[in-house]
Amino acid sequence: MAAIQKESAVPVRQFDGRRVLAARRAAKLQRNELGRMLGLSKDSIGDWERCDSAPSPERLPALAEALGQDLNVLFPRLGPPDLKDLRCDSGHTQAEAARALGISRLPLSNAEAGTRRLNDDYVQPLADLYRVEVEVLEEAQERSFVKSGAPKPEDRPPQTLGEKITSFLQRKPLSDGEIADAVNTAAGFPAVDAAGILALRTDSQESAEVQASLPPDSLFAGLGAAFGVQPWFFADGEEVERQILDRLEFLSLMRSEGVSVAARGASEGVSAAMLATLSEVLVRHESAPRPEEG
Repeated sequence: MAAIQKESAVPVRQFDGRRVLAARRAAKLQRNELGRMLGLSKDSIGDWERCDSAPSPERLPALAEALGQDLNVLFPRLGPPDLKDLRCDSGHTQAEAARALGISRLPLSNAEAGTRRLNDDYVQPLADLYRVEVEVLEEAQERSFVKSGAPKPEDRPPQTLGEKITSFLQRKPLSDGEIADAVNTAAGFPAVDAAGILALRTDSQESAEVQASLPPDSLFAGLGAAFGVQPWFFADGEEVERQILDRLEFLSLMRSEGVSVAARGASEGVSAAMLATLSEVLVRHESAPRPEEG
C-alpha cells in the first residue's frame, strides 16, 4: 500500500502506516501503550498502521519521539517547509501557537494561507516558538505566499483593526502614547493607555477587552482624529455597509414622501469608482438571504 498523502492532514511529510507499525514493534510497544503516550486510543493507532487514516500533521513530532525515531527519517519531507509545516513540526496547533504568542489565530491563519504577512512584532517570537532561525521563518513565509498565489501585502487592503492601524502608521508615524491621547480625548476621560493601543494594533487577545472598555464610537473617533481620516476607516466592513444601506433607505423614504434632500459637497459628482463600489454593496445586499416571514 502506498504512503498516504492527505492534503487536509499531511501536506508535505510522508506518512506510511507500515513504518509506524515497524517502529512500534522495534520499540517493543503495544498499541495501547503508544496510544496512552499520545493521549489516543489503541484503535486510532491501529487505523494509522493499516493506513486507514493519517494523524494530523502537528502530531507527527510527538509520534516520532514516542517511537524513538528521527522525525525526518520516519516521516520524510517532500520539499522545503512553509509556515504551516514549521508550526506542525513544532507540534503546535494554530490555536496553541496563537495562545503562546498572546494573539488571536487570525494573523497566523492569514500568513499560513498566504493572504497577509506576519506583523514584524510576531516574527522573532514565532521563530523562537518553532525553534528555528528568523531567516528560516521568513523563507517559509515566502513559500506560503508562492503556494497561494496571493497578491503582495500592499495590494490587499487591511482587514483587522490592527492591520488598519499599522497601515496608517506607515503614512503617519505616531507612538502608542500619542494614539492613546487622541482616543482619550474622544472618550472624554483616560480610557486607554499605550499598552492598550499596543494590544489593538497587534490584534492580541486583549484587543477585544480594550475595545469593550471604551465608550461607543470613541475608539474610531479617536483613531480618526489621530491619523486625520474619517472614523469609519477603522470600522468593520460589514458595519460600514450596514450604515450606508441604512442611510440610503432613509434617503429613499424621504424622497418617496416628497421631502427634498439637498446635496452637500462633491460638486463634481460621484466618481465612477464610488458608483462601482456602491453598486457592489447593493448587489451583495440584494443577494443576501433574508429571514423567512411568519
